[in-house]
Amino acid sequence: MRAAIFAAALLSLGLAACTTTEYVNPCYGAGLLIPTDASGEEIVAAADECIAKGGERKQGLTIRSAGNLRAQAFDAAIADADAAIAIDPAYADAWYYRGFAHEESGRVSEAARDFDRAIELGLQPGIAFRARGRLKFLNGDYAGAFDDFSQILAADPSDAEAWRLRGAAAAVLERFDVAEKDFSEAVTLNPADQRAYSGRGYVRYFTSRYAEAAADLKRALENKPEGLKAAFLYLAMVRAGDPDAIPELERQAEELNAGANPGVFPAFFLGRIDEAGMVDIAIRTGIHKPRENESEGYFYAGMARLFAGDTAGAKMWFEKTMATGVVRFDEIRGARKELRAMGVNVPSPDPAVAAAQALRHSPAAP
Repeated sequence: MRAAIFAAALLSLGLAACTTTEYVNPCYGAGLLIPTDASGEEIVAAADECIAKGGERKQGLTIRSAGNLRAQAFDAAIADADAAIAIDPAYADAWYYRGFAHEESGRVSEAARDFDRAIELGLQPGIAFRARGRLKFLNGDYAGAFDDFSQILAADPSDAEAWRLRGAAAAVLERFDVAEKDFSEAVTLNPADQRAYSGRGYVRYFTSRYAEAAADLKRALENKPEGLKAAFLYLAMVRAGDPDAIPELERQAEELNAGANPGVFPAFFLGRIDEAGMVDIAIRTGIHKPRENESEGYFYAGMARLFAGDTAGAKMWFEKTMATGVVRFDEIRGARKELRAMGVNVPSPDPAVAAAQALRHSPAAP
């Protein structure tokens, strides 16, 4: 997603990309061509040339900021954007790139303020709201992310990625009806987007439409095996009563590394590694934060216990999953679903949905 945002942002800097070549012209008056796949160092050098040839300085500095951002020189990216803003405080692109540099430096509040300012100054909705929505999503403001992605769609209903992103936010909030519609729209607009298929597959699993979930997850796995999706596909097929659940899982597991997260999960369901070993590998080798890795291992341990008829053991693992405090992972929604089926009242992360659930479970409710 970051690369797509970066490429789109380059186009926002005043001159459209040539659709028949790999070049964009990013600097007024300089006549320069920069390949869209240029390295950060190459972009910085081109920006310096742009400025030296008399190109508009604020834009040259902003291109330098973009180059330093791509080169992961975040302090330099911030300094270049600062200089561009000093020249023209109303230059939206400079605020945008500084926001990215602040985000990459771990300064989330500063990044949010910069993206806010870029939006106020009229940066294209497909660029500005995408960046701010992504920042909100990654930092737990899922309702805010949903609203920002909605702004993109209001400006351009044909933006397939925005439909998928909004679907992801809706899914975390357990607005599953909205999420399914959004993922379906994304699939219609971009049938090659396998992430939209997997998103819709997860939503259909959480709403107990297991055969449909399995069909979507198979489509999402067509070109590349992936452990988490393969594990959820197995769960969906078992729940759908599909006799090919194990053969399909074996096929998916062939190209996965059973000694690392996420390849360990299919191996676990195939009986090639025990519960303790799976949980250890999931936590020790996962690419996410420790509590997020824990949520994955705990959930799949719970599902194996549930399928084996050990409801008490499954409940224990699902409660441990929820106790990690993770919100956005699909395994959390899976654990919440199973605990609710056991009669445990687990509130939704969306306050509005949680309030409705509480009303439904109230003794005074009709």
